[in-house]
Amino acid sequence: MTASEQLGNIMSAQADLMDAIIDILENIQSSLLRSDGAALERYTAREEELLRPFHDLESERVRCVADLGAGDGSMKDLLGHLPESERTAIHALADRMRVSARRIVEVNAQNSVLLGGVQRFVHETLRIVTDDSRRKLVDERV
Repeated sequence: MTASEQLGNIMSAQADLMDAIIDILENIQSSLLRSDGAALERYTAREEELLRPFHDLESERVRCVADLGAGDGSMKDLLGHLPESERTAIHALADRMRVSARRIVEVNAQNSVLLGGVQRFVHETLRIVTDDSRRKLVDERV
């Protein structure tokens, strides 16, 4: 297997993982909206399970790009080092990953807003119950 074929396989596996992560993030969002803590816990654990192999694949991808002689590691530079016959497939995978990455950022931003709402709700509920709104609920280091 050539280095460019190996890169294609790695990027394809990464793109598949990204699609699975998007599904999980959307399920997390649904769990937040339904206040389903058990489902949220399951989906969060599954997301963490998928991130490990993704990071491993990213290390392999970086190594493979270096093996192909792409100086700065950019997609533009990489495509310039590939034969024309392999450029199209790698470019398509890069586009697929770029679209998935945008969707991940978008869903994470939406989930962040939802989590902020949950945090405010808990804070206000505790304030009512304890009559102490100055108490910090979340360690800022987390």
